[in-house]
Amino acid sequence: MADNTKHLKNAINAKRQEIAQEEAQRAEWADSLTEIEKLSELQGESEDMKAMRVEMLESIAAHDARLKKLRPELAALEAELPQAPAEPAGPKFDPEKHPLLRKAMEKAEPEKVVVFNIGDICEAQWTDRSWYKAKIQSILGSVSAPKYLVRFIEYDDTLTVDRSAVRPLPTKRKREAEPASAPAPSTPVTSTPHVISGPASMNPNAHAAKNAGAADDGEAKKASRVPNKGTLKKRQSAWNDFQNKATKKGIAKKESMFRTSTAAGSRVGFTGSGKGMTETHKRTRYDHKGEVEQDDEYAVDRKRM
Repeated sequence: MADNTKHLKNAINAKRQEIAQEEAQRAEWADSLTEIEKLSELQGESEDMKAMRVEMLESIAAHDARLKKLRPELAALEAELPQAPAEPAGPKFDPEKHPLLRKAMEKAEPEKVVVFNIGDICEAQWTDRSWYKAKIQSILGSVSAPKYLVRFIEYDDTLTVDRSAVRPLPTKRKREAEPASAPAPSTPVTSTPHVISGPASMNPNAHAAKNAGAADDGEAKKASRVPNKGTLKKRQSAWNDFQNKATKKGIAKKESMFRTSTAAGSRVGFTGSGKGMTETHKRTRYDHKGEVEQDDEYAVDRKRM
């Protein structure tokens, strides 16, 4: 069946090409006949033109005869092709039943215009394009295009804005904690004596005490990790005792090689390294009076000279 259909399609394509060639040749003869008729009108019809005109008419008639024969053959071949199954008129699925397409097809409801009155708390847009909590002081402009004089609550500034720069306060999305309520009395359930069936009960007093304890723990200060003065002294004395015992037994040296001596000629670091220690200069105030006295003495000496 598939091979017959393929051969039939090939025959149809060949027949169409043959018809196209005949039509192209007929069109060329028809154009030539038109040019001959124009020349005969301008220059007069000669014997050669008459012979050419007759030849062209015969060629056109021959092509028409061939086309008249080929076209019915093409129609017969096309009729032998198997008919393709007709596609259903309606769509394969209902777009209204598809969840995504249904949302796209739904018409968006127009937003309701919010009307603000004097004294209403809302959110207004400041010059930095950010929204802040504000209170409407007065309404200006017309009904169709009102303007609002708002005062920002947190900053105590006023500004005149359009309707597009005012919006209601956002609704709270976070669920507030529900107060602990006593559980509803449960109805007795009849069951076997060895099986316990029934909802779990909760003591509301214990739940409230737990919440109160958690609040107290949060408010209480964190315990300091720094030990008190007595503990520090105890640890210091224990370390000194250990050092004394180690020194007596010869485990540790009494003087460290890195310890710096307080003598005048001692050096920084262990023995034989570094530079010798220098004296620390005392910080004293500059004596301005002594300088004035020296200047006076110098002036007196100059006069004597």
